[in-house]
Order: sequence, then structure tokens, then C-alpha cells
Amino acid sequence: MLAMPRVKQSDNFAAYILVVIVCAIICVVMMWMYFDYKQRTASYLAYSAFGPIVARGSEFSIRASVAVQTRNEDTSWIEKNQKAVNVALQAALASADPVRVRAPEGVTYVQGMLRDAVNASLGTQNVQEILLTDFVVQGN
Repeated sequence: MLAMPRVKQSDNFAAYILVVIVCAIICVVMMWMYFDYKQRTASYLAYSAFGPIVARGSEFSIRASVAVQTRNEDTSWIEKNQKAVNVALQAALASADPVRVRAPEGVTYVQGMLRDAVNASLGTQNVQEILLTDFVVQGN
């Protein structure tokens, strides 16, 4: 009887180690992406409510309640300067252009005008946006 030559099995140990290393790298990258995403979706914005603020001009009266949007780290600044922000908001509403306020883009105009007025009067850029939550315009 002749003995059949034994088929030599290939050594796949290196391939298995490579597959394990690649899988480990993929898992680490996926975990890093998950935690990075969770950190980016954390709230970086803070809102402070002001109002109702009433301003009277010669042609109109405005009553508005607003939310001031700042970065989360500027929350203490808005608390310290609450009275100054309120005065700046009231002065800006009193000086608003009545024609532009009543135009179709009036709300956008008022929000931008209030943001710019507060930042200019307090010499800062901490106020990112002003959002009108309640807004009534009445002609005199």
C-alpha cells in the first residue's frame, strides 16, 4: 500500500491576527465617533427670557417678549447684565422703523435689529440671536 502524501495545511494564523486587529480598530473608531457625536450634540446654547417690554414711539407702540440666545458659557454674563440688556431692548424697540416692522419680513427685521442694538450698546458679541416670543404692534 502506498501512502498518500499528506496535504500540507496552510498556516492562517497571521491572517486571523490581521482580521482581529482590523476589527478592533473598527470598534475603536466607531466608539470614538459615537462619543464625539454625543459631545457635539450637547446643548451649547442658552436662552434667557425678557419681557414683556413696552416701547412707545410717536407713530406706534410695541409690546414684545423675547428670548435672548447666547452661548452656554455666556449665561453668567447675561445674568449680570440683565438690566442693561432690558434697557437696550426697550430703546431699540422705541427706535424701530414702523414701516419695516409692519412689512412681511418685519419679525426678521426686529429680531436682527434687537440683536445688533444689544451687542452695540453693551460692546459685546455675546448675544447670538433674539427670538420674538410675543409681539404686538399698535398704531397711534
